Amino acid sequence: MLANAAAPFVGFVDTFVIGRFSSTAALAGIGLGAVIYALFYWGFGFLRMSTAGLAAQSLGQKNLKDVQAHLFRAVPLGVFIGVLIFIFQTLILAGLFKIFTASAPIEAAARNYIQARVWGLPAYLGGIALMGWFIGIGQARRALTMQIWLNAVNILLSPLFVISFGWGIFGVGIATAIADWAGFSAGLFLAAKEIKRRGGLQPHVLSRKVLLAWQDIKRLSVSNINIFIRTIAMTIGFSFFGNAAAGQGEAFLASYHILMQFITVIALVLDGFAHTAEASVGAAFGAKDRKAFDRAVRLTSEFSLIFAVLCSLAVITLGPFVISALTPDEAVRASANYYLIFCALTPIAGFAAWQLDGIYIGTTQTAAMRNSAVIAVIIYLCIHYALTPHMGADGIWAAFVIYYIARWVTMLPAYPGLRRQTLLQLH
Repeated sequence: MLANAAAPFVGFVDTFVIGRFSSTAALAGIGLGAVIYALFYWGFGFLRMSTAGLAAQSLGQKNLKDVQAHLFRAVPLGVFIGVLIFIFQTLILAGLFKIFTASAPIEAAARNYIQARVWGLPAYLGGIALMGWFIGIGQARRALTMQIWLNAVNILLSPLFVISFGWGIFGVGIATAIADWAGFSAGLFLAAKEIKRRGGLQPHVLSRKVLLAWQDIKRLSVSNINIFIRTIAMTIGFSFFGNAAAGQGEAFLASYHILMQFITVIALVLDGFAHTAEASVGAAFGAKDRKAFDRAVRLTSEFSLIFAVLCSLAVITLGPFVISALTPDEAVRASANYYLIFCALTPIAGFAAWQLDGIYIGTTQTAAMRNSAVIAVIIYLCIHYALTPHMGADGIWAAFVIYYIARWVTMLPAYPGLRRQTLLQLH
């Protein structure tokens, strides 16, 4: 949970520096830029998810060679994807800015921010594969150490580049990119230490025969494709929300960006229990231990519900103070405080979705995740268009909260079959 909660701290630092030392248009530009940039790292979230699930299952089966092989497949793939996006960023951004429209100053700020951050994308995608591996083998402290290094570098560089060097929004983006490389480097060092602690490299684990084993590649590909489709569906939902916010003007978009920092922290705190479920449920799945499976599901879900309530209370009580700290603009503050109640509802509405994600990732039952994500985003879009003509901007936020509910409601029907079948009929 601490490792996850540390991840969005970069966003808070960036928001604080720009909110305090730049314009509202720049803050709104970061909001739009973050929505677009999220397409890159959310779209390839399968690098973390599939790695965590497969590594956990291999650990449960006590197959150390496969545990290591999952790492050596996923990390180079993440770096390679990041390099490809970096090479073709001009074409990609040209297409995306035809979809995500805003005023000229906001679009220019968003483009500047993305072009700086994309320098760190190969490290970020390789890093989330590393984090997935650490979580899958039950070494979340390694993931936390990665995040501490990343955040420490960003906290040092972001104010330096913006306040001292006057680089503005580009400085925030390039500081985050450098921080991504620092976190990735720390992760590689920690992975080497973890492998050494477990007896060193397994025989022939780096051989072509092991890394390109057909059954393992097929299983990885199916899992990745399902999670990719699921992530694209979710990205459509979140990007639609961001695009709708961009259409409401600078103050609304800037306040949306601030509140999304809250939601990101909430999601990643509660995802801590989902990640624990990935490791413990995945290990039980690999070991064919139904008792351990049920216990892991029950305990992680109970704790997730408790912390969801605590997160809601924290947002209501502390939210106004954080909003005031992040921006001096009265219009942005007023908008953020007005919509804070919707932000506070998201942990209650969404904790079950995050928990089911963790259970399905740990057991690599990714088809159910794929199907529910597609159905949920369709429900969300329908509700958005049903509410906004009558509720205006309130409807934008209300539909988004309902989207969280739709995510777990559409996922829940597959769970009884998962419990009955997956622990009995492994493939």
